[in-house]
Amino acid sequence: MDARNDRERFGFMVNPDLTYRRLIFDLDHANQFLGPVVRENVRVAFVGQDDIFEALFSPQARENRAQPNPVASMARNTAATENPNFLQDPGSAISGPVIFLGRDGHSIDDEIVEQVKQAIRAVRNHREDNEEEFRLWENAVLNMGTPQE
Repeated sequence: MDARNDRERFGFMVNPDLTYRRLIFDLDHANQFLGPVVRENVRVAFVGQDDIFEALFSPQARENRAQPNPVASMARNTAATENPNFLQDPGSAISGPVIFLGRDGHSIDDEIVEQVKQAIRAVRNHREDNEEEFRLWENAVLNMGTPQE
């Protein structure tokens, strides 16, 4: 296997509007999906802290006032606190599209994809049931600008 193939991964991209798709991409070219500068992978979870995965995103998306990504924000909050309620912390929100990967940046597998899809369904239902709260969260994220690390 050549070095180029060592960099290719199967990922699962989720957009802020909750559309998604599987993709094969070279880690060196993730910016073609995410934007100019991809930060180091961030830890995410969908079930609890025992099931940690990774996500790639562009920090410039938030600086450029891209829509917040509720699925990525929920997954980041779950990994950090075991609490999926991301609406309480707009400061840690992730904006723009996100590529979810497996543990340690490896390719994503079907089990993780199913967890992401369940998270998408949960966020979609929560958004429909709590429209005003969700809109306030989105506006707070957009008005905050750059997240504090």
